[in-house]
Amino acid sequence: MKLLIDSDFLFALFKPDDSNNDRAKKLLKKYLDEDLSISNLVLQESTTLVSKRMGMKYAIKFYASVTQIVKKIIYLDLHSEKDAWELFLSQTKKGSSFIDCSNMTIYKKFKFDNILAFDEYYPKNVRITSE
Repeated sequence: MKLLIDSDFLFALFKPDDSNNDRAKKLLKKYLDEDLSISNLVLQESTTLVSKRMGMKYAIKFYASVTQIVKKIIYLDLHSEKDAWELFLSQTKKGSSFIDCSNMTIYKKFKFDNILAFDEYYPKNVRITSE
């Protein structure tokens, strides 16, 4: 199974007091042997978030852990970035995320089965939120 990982899943996984921490741990345990990938943008965003909320020491550990968990880091190419911008600019909801739109672009382009995410931006049939 090909799974793409979102920032909120990773942050929940590494922050013990996050409300989704237990779910994230169970999901990782279940899917650890699957084909897990992350976009470079999600890796940048989530590592920065850990740095801001928990400190640089944790950000360094976070980065090392994530790069061991995933089998592939997908770099957004120029065409995919253009598609992500088109999707982002078509959103009407306040607070829409370019990173989420780029994930949907990658999800479609690389034909992922699902996205490990708690973010409700992703359609229910796309995101895996529980085991």
